[in-house]
Amino acid sequence: MKLTWYGTATIGLDDGTTKLLFDPFVRMNRRIETTPLEGFTGFDAVLMTHGHLDHIYSIPALMQTDGSVPVYCTETPKKTMVSRGAPGNRIHVIKPGDTLRFGDFTVKAWQFRHIVFDPIYILTVTPKCVVMFPKLFRQAYLNHQMPENGEIVAYEILHGEKRIFLTGSFRDTPSVTYPKNVDLLILANGGSIFVPEKTADFIEKYRPKAILVDHFDNAFPPVTRTVSVKRLQKTIAKNHPEIRFIVPEICKEIEV
Repeated sequence: MKLTWYGTATIGLDDGTTKLLFDPFVRMNRRIETTPLEGFTGFDAVLMTHGHLDHIYSIPALMQTDGSVPVYCTETPKKTMVSRGAPGNRIHVIKPGDTLRFGDFTVKAWQFRHIVFDPIYILTVTPKCVVMFPKLFRQAYLNHQMPENGEIVAYEILHGEKRIFLTGSFRDTPSVTYPKNVDLLILANGGSIFVPEKTADFIEKYRPKAILVDHFDNAFPPVTRTVSVKRLQKTIAKNHPEIRFIVPEICKEIEV
């Protein structure tokens, strides 16, 4: 099975027969390499973790470009996408606990939460927000039109003996017991400079065999910034040297 990171939280999985795409988003930053909309076609299913701008904005256009791909998400993002012209008959509503099957993939939705943006992160993007106010105004409007409404899911993906746990934003629910010792944790690293601290308890408790970070790129300035993964990498190396740490390159396949 091959994994590809397409930027932001967009992840593709391909076993040679079935292809799944998670949270497709065409990045709005012309200064970094961006996967075009056509790069997200040809998948057997699209699955969303939640309904924010950087997880949902590209999907209505993708559904028009790829006239058959089904989309799976919770109720709020479906309403948002239909209001933006997406065909509702191809959008399937899911909820935590649901299990889906696509070829040899089994995908289970788990209750999760969105990361809390920390004040330091907000302060670091504030100067750009002032300078790039027209973009900020548009993004604020779009973000208001695309709420997550507390509907955040993570996905447990099983394929043969392999298990992957994929997050679109990282904040677990304390009352939920998640899968332990998965082969790969896909950890969203955006929105905070304190990701090492915010993920430490989860990693200590559930001990994934490997961690792949995503969502650390400057996908739609001025609201976003590149978040360094070096401190998280050093923390993992110090506390859990047995855990493999993967920083993906955009559009480069990784064998899982």
